Order: sequence, then C-alpha cells, then structure tokens
Amino acid sequence: MIIHRFTLPALALSFLLAASASGQSHHSMGNTGAMGAMGGKVAYDPEPRGGDPTTPEDCVGVDAKITITGSSFSPATVTIDPGQPVCWTWAGSTEHTVKADDESFSSGNPATHNNFQHTYTDSGNFGFYCQVHGSLTGGMRGNVIVRGAPGSGAGQGPGKLGFAPASYEVAEGAGAVTVIVERAGGSDGVATVKFATAAGTAKGGKDFIARTGTLRWESGDQNPKTIDIAIKNDSVKEPDKSFAVRLSKATGGAMGPSSATVTIHDDDGTGCGSSLAAASQVRAVGQSAGEIRLTWDDASAEAKSVHVERRAPGGAFQEIAALGADVGSFTDSGLPGGAEFQYRVRTEAADGSSALSAIAAAATNGLTTACDDSGKALCLGGGRFEATVKAGREVKRMMLPDVGNSGLFALSSNQDLQLLLNVRDGCAANNHYWLDLAAVTEAEFTVKVRDTQTGRTWVYFHPAGSAPTPLRDVEAFATCP
Repeated sequence: MIIHRFTLPALALSFLLAASASGQSHHSMGNTGAMGAMGGKVAYDPEPRGGDPTTPEDCVGVDAKITITGSSFSPATVTIDPGQPVCWTWAGSTEHTVKADDESFSSGNPATHNNFQHTYTDSGNFGFYCQVHGSLTGGMRGNVIVRGAPGSGAGQGPGKLGFAPASYEVAEGAGAVTVIVERAGGSDGVATVKFATAAGTAKGGKDFIARTGTLRWESGDQNPKTIDIAIKNDSVKEPDKSFAVRLSKATGGAMGPSSATVTIHDDDGTGCGSSLAAASQVRAVGQSAGEIRLTWDDASAEAKSVHVERRAPGGAFQEIAALGADVGSFTDSGLPGGAEFQYRVRTEAADGSSALSAIAAAATNGLTTACDDSGKALCLGGGRFEATVKAGREVKRMMLPDVGNSGLFALSSNQDLQLLLNVRDGCAANNHYWLDLAAVTEAEFTVKVRDTQTGRTWVYFHPAGSAPTPLRDVEAFATCP
C-alpha cells in the first residue's frame, strides 16, 4: 500500500498531487558454504525438490500456512488431514530453507524470500527444519501432524504412549512451545496419560507457565496429541535454561518415552541505556477473506524483538506475535471474512520497550453484494464502492453533486461537514483505483470503503486527539476496471 500524506488548509481539499510509486523486488541467494545452526558446514540442496507443482504467492488461501519470522516457524506445529498441503513463506533480510527430516522435500538453497508447498498423503508425525538455523536435533525446527483415519490402528493392540521427539528448543521470544505425544503401534481401546511440567534451570511462573493435564485417545484414535506451553519473555540477558515435561499414569496402553526436555534460548543483549525508537510507517492491508498483512519500517538498531498487538474495534489490544528484530512484516491469518481489526507494534531491547506505534486498521475481504443505498452508506463510482464512516455518533452523509466519485461526511453534533472522501480511477496509471481522504477534526473516526465487485475492503482509523493529515492511497483497490 503506497500512501502519500500532504497538508492543506481547512476543507480546501485539493487532491491534485502527482502520485508517485515505489517498487521493491525480492530475490533469492544461494550459499553452499554457510555454517549451520550447530556449527558445521551444511551441504544445501541446489534446487527445490518434493514440493507441489504450483505454490500460491505468500501462501494466500492455504489453510495450513507456516510463516518464518526471525529465526522461528510460526506456527511451529500444524495438524492436518491426509492430502492437505502445507505452505511455508518468508521474506526479509535473513536466508532460510525448509527441509524434511526424512529428506522427502527441500526448498533448495537458502533464500531471503521464498514460498514452498508440500502435500502430505500419509498419516503420522513429520519433522522439518531450516538448514541455516536448525538441524535434525535442535534449533529452528517444526512438525506437521497428519491425522490418521479413525480405526486405522485397530487390531494392532493398545500401543505405546510417549514423547516424539523427546527434546525441544525454543527462543525466549517465541511465545510458546508445542510438545508432541504419540500413540504408536496400535490404537485398540481407550488410552489416557497424565502430563506435567517440571522445573529445571527454567522456573515455572518466571520462564514458562506450568501446566498439568490428561491426554485421551478414543478407541481407534492413533493421532498424536499436543501440549502447548507458554514461554515468558523478559529483557534480562541470561544463559539458556531448560525444563522437563513428564508423562505418568498411562491407562489402556504401555508407556513409551516418558520425559521430554525443553531448552529456552535467551534472545536478549546487554542494554546501552539508549532510547528505543518505535516502529514507523505501520501499514495493514487485507489480503484475502481470512488474512491481513502488516508491514512496518525498522525501528532501532538496539531492538531485539518486535511485538504485534491486535484488537477488534472497541476491544482491548492483545499481543498476537513476537518476532525477530530483523522482521518487517507479519501476516495475521485464520481471520473471519469481512472483519475489521486494528494493529499496533512495539519493539523491545535489553533496556526496555519502545513506545507503541501508530494504530493501523484493515479488514479481510467481505461480501460482493451491491452497495447499500438505503442511507447508511455513500455509493461512489456508480455504486462500485460502498463508503461508510463511524465516529461514535450518527454521521451525516452527502454526495457531491455532479461528481459521483466524492462524498462529504459530518462527524460532529452540529452537522458541520468535516471529512471528504474521493475515489479516483488510476487504472491507466498503475492499474489501481485510488482513495483520497481529508478531514478537519481531531475526533476519532473510522472510514471503510468496500469494493462491491471483489469484496476488498479498505479501512482507515483516526485516533481521537491527533491532528488530521490528508492522505492518498494509490494502491487501494487492485481490480480494474
């Protein structure tokens, strides 16, 4: 999304700026002599293999999507059905790969930007790792759990219950670690096993959130079960720590490997006492009916991690992702269609957190129904675009006569017109429809424009008390004509 901001007095809305556009290309770089996460020389696969013939850009539309953020997979574990694809995507300044533990697939040489997809046909637990930052035994790793058909293990006995694998590594800022318990060798009858975390050098409540519980398999169920354990992050530099997860009191099945070790890698550095700058140029753009992509500019050289917070309008912000400092984007997926969300970003270093960024708003793609001309919205561009404004009170709307692409909105109780919205046909320039917006109020308001042809929804949020700045978005809507 390319947005130009400009200044103008009161409501003398002159939107006659010449638009500028910028492009950015991503490229891949191979490195056959790089050192792996465990310190040895890695022989990378020169070409991708084992992937699906076609992979959607940024894995858009794939339910089982894994994004590489910093030096971790997010999520690190996904559960799917046989025949379902898993798609990995990453873009940034750091090179990564994706390779299966059993060598059935590889994304090829390390690259700073890539999309790779593989379809799993057999049930089971399948590990994968980044050859640059991980290995078969630790570092940057993940798992795909493929469910088996009900009853697929029947007739083979009750099976064994145990951890697979039995060791895990997680960055302090990753947010959580997923531990996997398998039922192997049969699935006759109901089986249960209790689990509990046990402190080591890592302490419950300080370094992780202690958990206890019971896992249960119905007769014929041989699917792995997962235990999600929250990892606590701080800004203190300290050595790596570990804790254990233990199984006990198995019923209906024999006990397999009953103890797993989780190692937490510290990701903090020594503080310099400097002021940490907030992330700037935060932008949110809907990508599909279930995804919103967030981007921002680098905040500070001292930053050690980036934290993304989200809220629904009127709700409270909650952290949804903790990323590496070199990451400049995040895709929020699994969202409902036609839903609006607001985002903000903060960075952390050894000496504390930055101020919060400005709030960016976006929406997932909505309905492709006709524009609501009952008076709740303005139908711009001959009804192609439906524009609404919310401001905490009833908003008066008025189309500009003889224009058709522009409308005015009154946000105050005295009904003074304080906001102008204009849709411009920029298809000849860059194959997009543009949006111009200007206001003369410091009140809180939200502007939403829906393309009735595609469902794409553009959102802008203006917080209360901030000075309004007119803007032009020359990439608002991509479907022409």
